[in-house]
Amino acid sequence: MKFPEMYRIVCSMISRKECLAFREPVDWKGMDLPDYPELIKKPMDLGTVKKKIESEMYNSMKEIADDIRLVFYNCMLYNKDGSEFYHLADKFSMAFEDVYKTLIPGDDESQEKDRLPTVDEKILFSYELFRVGNIELARSLTIIEAACPDALQRSHGGDEVTVAVDGLTPQCFHEVMSYIHESRKKGSRKRETNQGAPASSKKAALAHEDVPLDS
Repeated sequence: MKFPEMYRIVCSMISRKECLAFREPVDWKGMDLPDYPELIKKPMDLGTVKKKIESEMYNSMKEIADDIRLVFYNCMLYNKDGSEFYHLADKFSMAFEDVYKTLIPGDDESQEKDRLPTVDEKILFSYELFRVGNIELARSLTIIEAACPDALQRSHGGDEVTVAVDGLTPQCFHEVMSYIHESRKKGSRKRETNQGAPASSKKAALAHEDVPLDS
C-alpha cells in the first residue's frame, strides 16, 4: 500500500469515538438538511479517504492531506461557530496538522498555504481586517472576491460588505493574512523613516461601509 503513514493517521482518527461525525458521508437527506448540497460543493469524509488510500487512488501525500482538510473545512463551513461539531472539526484539524508536518519537513511554506486555519486565527483575521486602512481593505476584498466570491455578503443596498471567514479556502485565508502582515511591516518601516515629520491626520475607526472592491 502506498502512503502507509497517512493511512495510519486516518485510521487513528477514525478509531476515536469523537470522530463519529466524520467517518461516513453526511446523510443530508436522512438528517433533513436540504441546504447541505447548496453549501458543500465537494463532500468528503474520513471513511472515503481511507478507502481511496486502500485502493491506491492518491498520487501524493498532499492529495490525501487535501481531502482530510476538506472533511473539516466542510464541517466548519456548514456548522455555526460555537457549535459542538464546529469546534470538534477545529480540534481534529489541529491534531492532523501537528502530525502531518512531521512527515514532510522542509516544506513549511506549502504546508502553511494549505493548512486549515484555526478558530483563533479566524478571530484574529476578523480583527486584523477591521484594523487595516482603506487601501489595504480594498485589496484584501479584491483577493477574496477573486478566490472566494461566495464568502462576500453584501447588504441589500450594496453599501456594506461582510466577509464570511468560514467560507474562505485555506489558500485565500492565508494569502489575505500574509498581505495584511506584509502591508503592516511596510507601514512600520515607512513610519520609522518619516519619524519626526509632521502628521497630517490620523485614521479614524474603520467601518465596512462604502468599501471599493477594486484595487
